[in-house]
Amino acid sequence: MSEFILRLQHLTRKQQAAIAALLVLVGAAVYGLAHVGAANKGNSEVSSQSRKGAQNFTPTPSEWATLTIEPVSEKAFRAEHVTEGKVAVDEDRSTPVFSPYAGRVTKLLARPGDSVTQGQPLFTIEAADTVQAQNDFIAAMTGMNKAKSALDLAEIQYKRAKDLYEGKAVPLKDYQQAEANQVQAQNDMRSSATALEAARKKLRILGFTDEAISAFQSKSTINPEITIYSPISGTVVQRKIGPGQYVNAGASDPVFVIGDLSTVWLIAFVRESDAAIVSAGQEISVNVMALPGHPLTARISYVSAAIDPATRRLLVRATIDNREGVLKPEMFATVTIYSKGDHPAAAVPK
Repeated sequence: MSEFILRLQHLTRKQQAAIAALLVLVGAAVYGLAHVGAANKGNSEVSSQSRKGAQNFTPTPSEWATLTIEPVSEKAFRAEHVTEGKVAVDEDRSTPVFSPYAGRVTKLLARPGDSVTQGQPLFTIEAADTVQAQNDFIAAMTGMNKAKSALDLAEIQYKRAKDLYEGKAVPLKDYQQAEANQVQAQNDMRSSATALEAARKKLRILGFTDEAISAFQSKSTINPEITIYSPISGTVVQRKIGPGQYVNAGASDPVFVIGDLSTVWLIAFVRESDAAIVSAGQEISVNVMALPGHPLTARISYVSAAIDPATRRLLVRATIDNREGVLKPEMFATVTIYSKGDHPAAAVPK
């Protein structure tokens, strides 16, 4: 006890006053507990010392050992703002797939949730729009073959006319005519090659792969059924068509959405009253029901320029690593946004 008094003597007056106030509060609390214990001694257990007198409370040695006295001090705290949010597809790493022409769906080759690679078939469609493109390609290919045959013949005639002219067997005009025919055949060959390449590019734009074009070039048969392929590698996030469904070219709604879910967006909806304290770069903590007790950390990468007029919320966004695939689009989340800088406040020791 003397050691405790010596410690008190070395404290400042403010610290001694704080300790005295704390002891008064402890004494008042003990006194109140003693009265409650006396009124309810049939329902609760009291220490051996308190049973001797209803108005007295003497702590046991073990209770004295747990008693510590510390002054209330000022500490820096980080302000937290809790709001709701959801997991969404990272639109920077996802692609909507549209049908480049109108037609009826004949086969579905991928389902929602499937992992696909770039160039993998998604569905087939019977489209009349491709018939004209295929016909143009066949016509260009036929013109190319004719031009090649004409060029081969012109080169043979030119070589023969040159030999005869050098042997003085034919006049100069026959040699010049053969030379002109060769030049014309070469020009026709270049024109037909350009037309064939243009027809080939048109087929590529319509969704034909190089393998499909090569197979079509060898068979030279028109097939109205065309396969649509995945433009990127990822996961089928959405599929909005069914077998036999008619789709329009240039529709605003995609038929498939392919996304790379190795990263996802966390979209938080900040209350209008907290909008002023939110900025890009702030740290956030994210809790989802799929990972109880394991909060995820990220930083705000985007803050909307306007409040949503329907919900009166400010949309903010962060990118979260999802290589393990635990986070799924449309999952609900609880988001804690930490304000920049620390704010001093009185702290009571634990």
